[in-house]
Amino acid sequence: MLAGCLAGPAAPEATESTSAPATIAVRQDAPQEVPLAPDPSPTTPSAGQHEEPAASLRPTAESPPLTRTRVAGVWPDSTWEIVDLPGNACAGSLPRATDWAVGEDFFRCGSADKRLLVCRAVEGGQAGEALCVRDPLTRSAARIRSSMLVGFTSHASEMPNPLVVVLADGTQCGAVPRDDLEHRAGRQSWLHCGPDSALLLDQTTATHYFNREEPVWTAELEEHGGEPRRVEVREVLFAASDEDLRDWGFTAGLTADEIP
Repeated sequence: MLAGCLAGPAAPEATESTSAPATIAVRQDAPQEVPLAPDPSPTTPSAGQHEEPAASLRPTAESPPLTRTRVAGVWPDSTWEIVDLPGNACAGSLPRATDWAVGEDFFRCGSADKRLLVCRAVEGGQAGEALCVRDPLTRSAARIRSSMLVGFTSHASEMPNPLVVVLADGTQCGAVPRDDLEHRAGRQSWLHCGPDSALLLDQTTATHYFNREEPVWTAELEEHGGEPRRVEVREVLFAASDEDLRDWGFTAGLTADEIP
């Protein structure tokens, strides 16, 4: 189970764009683009107005055959929409370590309405300046400043959880700050895959999503409250740099069994 999840999100701020982009870059070393759903119609709420991220389109004819699950790092860059949050973004909530990242010094802070899923200090930035992921599927991020962040450090999570999971059929599941769905047998999820759909944490320990015994990882997908079914996983994206992944035992774009 994810430690200390944030309270429910609030509606996005008026200055932000909440429409889904055409694609999402899924790897830092050699970006591969996975199709996303088209922009919603005017009568359909956008992805930023839901706690559940939009599901993707099916893979295109150019999608490579699935022979093993790939692990990747993702972090906001110039292709993301980044807004500046005014004032002390961490007011009312001290920065604390998060499980939504691979590596040291990632954190979360601030009130629920700011939707700061995972943050890290800006390298070479001003003291107390950080960049935060708000919605990994719509590539929405925020730049924040807070005196509480000066000198902040944290250990790497021992059980990191991904920000985005791409299933074999192209469906994308994204991290959410609160699990409001009803699940069978009291199970939990902070990876939602569209309306009333989610990947479930394991039933025994409630700490991990994947069975990693085979080159192609699998997970349990619950849809509309039905019986969970096991699905194959094409790609797993963590908030991480390539260096963070290597330190954790992965090479960006490779699964553990491919590392020399």
